[in-house]
Amino acid sequence: MLKTEMKNYLEKSQKEGKVVLFEEELNYVRKEELSEDNIVVGNTAERFSDLYMELANKETDEVVQETIEVTLLKEEVQYLEKNIDVYLYVETKAFEVIAIDSMSLEVDSVFGTYEILCGLKSPKKKEKEIRAFMVEHLVGENSNYHLMFNGNDGVWDINFSLEKVNGFHKDMEIGEALKLAYVFLFALQDRLSA
Repeated sequence: MLKTEMKNYLEKSQKEGKVVLFEEELNYVRKEELSEDNIVVGNTAERFSDLYMELANKETDEVVQETIEVTLLKEEVQYLEKNIDVYLYVETKAFEVIAIDSMSLEVDSVFGTYEILCGLKSPKKKEKEIRAFMVEHLVGENSNYHLMFNGNDGVWDINFSLEKVNGFHKDMEIGEALKLAYVFLFALQDRLSA
């Protein structure tokens, strides 16, 4: 599935000009021998050039701030810890590659952990592979994640602690944190496609 999604994304984007990917995605493109025409490696703002972001209240889901400037990506991820009552909601067409529509980044009000929430489009029968990936790739003794299949939407509701993903640190920028979550989910899709 990942190979098909990446191929479609590349074909569509290459018609429009240059294609910005993360280094991990470019390595995948090379591994799968897909077209490398017009591909450049970029940062989060370049990769997610159509990024839509909003801040919403965690209790009510009411939008607090809409159409947030891309400069928020340069803020330290601790911004969310300082603004504990809100979460960051993000959308981009690039998420189609990893079979999600959107993701949210927040700091858990009780435990103070940085959490990613998203809906992963994957068949219910992939549960064992998803769980195995989470246990294998979330570092530490308590690999914090929650996984539940939503039969109405046909997606896996996934919630995992970004702090448990190798490479996370509280001084990183929000853009780096979003990239880390994206690359983690990209690796999960790679595993599910194998």
